[in-house]
Amino acid sequence: MDRTSPAALPHPVRALVVGYALGFLLPWTVWGSLIAEQRGLLGWHLPQALSFWLGLPIAVIAASMAGGGWAGLRLVLKRLLHWRTGWQWYAGAVVAAVGVPALVWFFARVTQVPAPSDALPLGQVPVSLVIETMMFWLTEEAIWRGLAQPTFELWLSPALASLVVGVLWALWHLPLFAISGSFQAGLPYAGFFVLTVATAVVLGWLFHQSGGSLVVCAVYHGVVDVTFAASGVLGASSRTFWAVVGLQCLLALLAWRDLSARPTLAVIG
Repeated sequence: MDRTSPAALPHPVRALVVGYALGFLLPWTVWGSLIAEQRGLLGWHLPQALSFWLGLPIAVIAASMAGGGWAGLRLVLKRLLHWRTGWQWYAGAVVAAVGVPALVWFFARVTQVPAPSDALPLGQVPVSLVIETMMFWLTEEAIWRGLAQPTFELWLSPALASLVVGVLWALWHLPLFAISGSFQAGLPYAGFFVLTVATAVVLGWLFHQSGGSLVVCAVYHGVVDVTFAASGVLGASSRTFWAVVGLQCLLALLAWRDLSARPTLAVIG
């Protein structure tokens, strides 16, 4: 990407430093308060919803302003509101998001893996889909794809940028594995790390295919999380967990081949 492109923040390094510093610091502070309480170091903890609904939006706004002032903020908002893209990419996001959990769910039924008791009831799926999609659109997709991905593409190919975003994204989740009772605490971190990096590559591919639509990315993110929760395949057994990791890596490899041949999103301003 040309540094003079309208899609480029004038101060990209500053944007990334501020974005990742606050993107880690604020949610980790919220999660850390609960970890401290569970270990008897505090008698209270911050509301955990603040990690997403407050911490990440602050990080996005501050990083955008640091990278380009009001123009930088408008640039990221434009990416956030870019929903006019081919219907096939919305459909593709849903199919890709449902496909991996559905295949593993079928495998679990065939091999008679017991269904987990904490799976999301089907009656709660519609509301959860709306909430999760909206949340990821305004929080994680805004910072990881809306800010970080295009900025890393100033120096890296789309494929490598997706990989870097994925590694940092996987590290960002680390405190959740120290919270007793969290969903992540019951999963092997190594597998979750690989799964997250693979998912970042798939999301990077969707981001490019849709012309930089964070709405499409949020649809994928919301649908895949709710499908995992409703099917219970991540926590059903080690076999189903690693089957999910393997299939997601296969999907990421297919996405990687296409991403490697793509130019950066210089046209998305």
